[in-house]
Amino acid sequence: MSRLVNLTALLVLVLMCLRAGSAKPHEEMTKDHATELANECKAETGATDEDVEEMMKHDEPERHEAKCLRACVMKKFQIMTEDGKLSKEHAIEMVKAISKHDAEKEDAPAEVVEKCEALEVPEDHCEAAVTYEGCIYEQMKEHGLELQEH
Repeated sequence: MSRLVNLTALLVLVLMCLRAGSAKPHEEMTKDHATELANECKAETGATDEDVEEMMKHDEPERHEAKCLRACVMKKFQIMTEDGKLSKEHAIEMVKAISKHDAEKEDAPAEVVEKCEALEVPEDHCEAAVTYEGCIYEQMKEHGLELQEH
């Protein structure tokens, strides 16, 4: 699968994470809020308006700042911890939220996250975010989990 599909999956993951309640409880769970957080991250990471637009359009990040934008958004949604690791609890909820329900695959979300959590990722949180997104998408595919249509 191409990186573009992986990035599309990540954005869907982030947006679904909002809808699933994995964001902090006091935060409004809307696409507008996701854009607001991406703009906050833009300021924190040195990303540009174009980087935010790229992320919202599911384009592959080429610039390091664009990758850092994704890491920042993942941290704000608690998918990634502040030390650059995958947050198992939030990542499992996210996978459950974005995949079509299949009673025969109840254990699959945890298996997906466990596989990705065990990865050796770069110390650079920006690169780690890209590594985790690719892993989650690939593991979902390997476990037969389909993304919900939205």
